[in-house]
Amino acid sequence: MWPLLFLLTTSADAGEIPEPSVSAILSGSEIEVKSSIVLPVKPCTAYAMLTDYDDLPQFIPGLVESRSHRISSHLYDVLQVGEVPVFIFNMKMTSLLEMKETPDRKITFRQIRGDFASYEGEWDFSKEKAGTLVRYSANMRFKPYVPLLLARSILDEDVKEKFAAIGRESVDRKHLFECS
Repeated sequence: MWPLLFLLTTSADAGEIPEPSVSAILSGSEIEVKSSIVLPVKPCTAYAMLTDYDDLPQFIPGLVESRSHRISSHLYDVLQVGEVPVFIFNMKMTSLLEMKETPDRKITFRQIRGDFASYEGEWDFSKEKAGTLVRYSANMRFKPYVPLLLARSILDEDVKEKFAAIGRESVDRKHLFECS
């Protein structure tokens, strides 16, 4: 799964891999995850990359499967299966997400069913001088058998790894494709 507080203020030169900012905060029975990264591409390119749901496993580590089904022009159901390393095991997580798209600006999502007790959030895209500021925020509640302190620690590293992969992919896409 790639569930993805602080904004990244440095910019990436052409070819330089952008660094993400990640925060996973435990609040009662919920974990709030916030992450941001400045990608060296236009908002439409960042948006196209992250709404290409079926191809996300090609560059998002730990995302084993992602299959989308269009409901209407800006509404999709997306089944995602991910694996997260927990000690010597890989824990598999499955979620069916409803994704509402606002082209080139925002994606909001909520879990319809899956392994989280609840999971919802949004991706936000805004133009910056250096490219596109991508912000991810999510609130997740785990089922009672999941130790929250362990989940918070794993999420922090997992989201950093996934956002670093998004940064690398954006650098690759900048040279291959740029939308208007």
